[in-house]
Amino acid sequence: MDDHDLAGRVGRVEALLDEVTDPRGVELIQALLDLYGEALSRVMTAASAAGDGLPERLAADQLVSHLLLLHGLHPVDARSRIEQALRVARKRLGGGSADIVAVEPEVVRLRLRPARGGCHSTAATLTSALEQAVRAAAPEIEQVEIEVEETPAPPVVVPVESVRRITDRDRPGTPAP
Repeated sequence: MDDHDLAGRVGRVEALLDEVTDPRGVELIQALLDLYGEALSRVMTAASAAGDGLPERLAADQLVSHLLLLHGLHPVDARSRIEQALRVARKRLGGGSADIVAVEPEVVRLRLRPARGGCHSTAATLTSALEQAVRAAAPEIEQVEIEVEETPAPPVVVPVESVRRITDRDRPGTPAP
């Protein structure tokens, strides 16, 4: 099953869940989730015992990662996943930087420093890209707050040699002595 087929099946499951109104249907779904959660827990326990980074390798698969998150079994904490996403996103920041200010159970706070000379729309585009990266890496996070730190323009430096005292003889229209 490729990613396209998988996305279609996930969409179908979500649509079917929206249609479930019978309390017994809800109970059945919850019982299945609990059963699969327990099975995944046992798989992850065995993977951890095997060592050699097996739990992390399993979690590297996007579908497995989402299922592990759903059941609270992901072997990599949210902060580490977000740090990895920011390392990848930095390549698209064009000389700017993004740092984690805080990772709380429901909120992530980032500080974005766009590259000098970037326009406001660039900052907005980067903010959107960072938010998407955080949500993809840590879908359990409810809110992503990004503070855009404006970088001041560099000071204007006028070389001393270019500043000289203007005398009467330097003014246009003044006769030469």
